[in-house]
Amino acid sequence: MARVRLEPPHIRALLEALEEAERVKPFQVAKRNVFRRYGIAGSDVDRVFTAIMYKLYRLRGVLDKAAAKALGVSPEEVASKPALLRQALRLAAYLAQFDEVDDPRLRSLLLRHGLPYIASRYGWREARKVAKVLERLSKSPWAPQSEAERLELKYMVPAALIERVRRVLPASEVEELLQALNREPAPGLRVNTLKASADDVLERLTRAGFEAWPSERVPNHVRYRGPFLGEVAKLVEEGLAVPQDEASAAASILLDPRPGETVVDLCAAPGGKTTHIAELMRLKGTIYAFDVFHDRMLRLRELAQRTGTYIIIHPVEADGRLAPRLLGEEVADRVLVDPPCSSTGALAKHPDARWRVSDSSVRALAEQQRQLLEAAVRVVKRGGYVLYTVCSILPEEGEDVVRWAIENLPVELVPLEGPYDPSPILPGTMRAWPHRHGTIGFFYALLERVE
Repeated sequence: MARVRLEPPHIRALLEALEEAERVKPFQVAKRNVFRRYGIAGSDVDRVFTAIMYKLYRLRGVLDKAAAKALGVSPEEVASKPALLRQALRLAAYLAQFDEVDDPRLRSLLLRHGLPYIASRYGWREARKVAKVLERLSKSPWAPQSEAERLELKYMVPAALIERVRRVLPASEVEELLQALNREPAPGLRVNTLKASADDVLERLTRAGFEAWPSERVPNHVRYRGPFLGEVAKLVEEGLAVPQDEASAAASILLDPRPGETVVDLCAAPGGKTTHIAELMRLKGTIYAFDVFHDRMLRLRELAQRTGTYIIIHPVEADGRLAPRLLGEEVADRVLVDPPCSSTGALAKHPDARWRVSDSSVRALAEQQRQLLEAAVRVVKRGGYVLYTVCSILPEEGEDVVRWAIENLPVELVPLEGPYDPSPILPGTMRAWPHRHGTIGFFYALLERVE
């Protein structure tokens, strides 16, 4: 931790930000709101506390195990505490064992000024547990008890997720994937060919001093190294390019929408794929863009205006599962299903997502994914196509959902042949891998309605 001036109110600001982050997602929004209230937004204290919060979320499951060891309880009991208390226990575990800077001032602030605040909410019996975690782990740190826990600590990825990965990857590649999941891929821009060419965008980036290169796998996609500033921001503001990972940009191309068709995007916002579909259709046809989140739909409308694709996009602020009722059945030529998922393919971008993976959460997501896929099949015409994609490395959200669809719905699998690798557990489907392709993790399956 950098040597900044820390005052007693600062520890309460950190604790309140951690508590608020349990209710408001992404946690960066909660943090900004609380830090503004305490007058530390944008300050050196803000930067130090933001770094701590990122590390707490990346280490969350390990911190629960460490705190549980110190208290002689199960990690599940730590995780079930009220939001402020469990976050304080995690903070104590982090400061005792995982804080590389090892600045004693924050530990002192937590004990002298944080504990009274916690006690005012939950009583001194609970507050003293925070001090106990800090004291005991300082003397006797938590250590992994298995190979899965060793990898969990090394890569900050839950052991349960590691076990699932072993279903779809050779053992020799597991650690390579875990390394890649902690490393953000080079950012990408999808070129809006309604307004520019890939060569135009590359030339502007190169002239502005960026290292930039065209994708080897996805047409009209450019990758670069550098911040989202200057020329990159201008290209996006002018609607010449859209920030999008290469693996995500591949989806609309695989759907292969044609001019004049009717296309339905069941989980459309914030609009990256929807506007790409409109571009590929050359603004001829109709796109119904469903999403249930109002704020994300506002972003879709803004993106459609900026890219000039709004004229064929019809936003529908509703759950995509209602599409058969709202549009009718067998009305679309093609349907895209990119449903809510665990985001395990993009853990470097979503540090708070990695510890949300559990049996119950994966089951709930998979059920929603099946329902959306069933709605898509009802909406598409006979002989039409449904593309199912998820930003997940879990087979429960990819291959298992598609296998269910093949067994229970009037569809057949249309084999995909690139640009990424065949799935090792469901031939005909495809996966983009962070460690093999330098992208986020993505799963793809193309289905044709046959009845």
